[in-house]
Amino acid sequence: MARDVTVYDGPAVRALYGQLVRDFGGVEAAAALLGCGKGTVSREVNGSLPVAISHFCALEDELGRFPISTMLMQRSEASRAAQAPLGELMQRVVAENGDVARLVVKALCGGGETGSLAKELREAIEAQQQLLDQVEREESR
Repeated sequence: MARDVTVYDGPAVRALYGQLVRDFGGVEAAAALLGCGKGTVSREVNGSLPVAISHFCALEDELGRFPISTMLMQRSEASRAAQAPLGELMQRVVAENGDVARLVVKALCGGGETGSLAKELREAIEAQQQLLDQVEREESR
């Protein structure tokens, strides 16, 4: 019988999985849903056994909340952003700074909203930080 593929086995996954188990009604209820023993679920929660993908996915589906899937997706997105080609990051910085410049000129002429400006400034700062991080990574190679 093939074993389930496991995921990142760390305290964040265990904490989120433990909360899913509690929210579903406890170890016994989760084990019944998952078709496994209570000991398996208990060991997954306490960290002596990695959490199986099929286990956390089933609980997330039943509860209609996806904390582990969301965390894993965010890790994936952060990794992709960290590996983005330098040219793409540079283009994003130019585009975001262009948006900021447009709103600053509009505000100086008396017709700007500071709420839009604050949003665009945050996006420009985020783009610049990603570019800086990538440049520093490439310089350290």
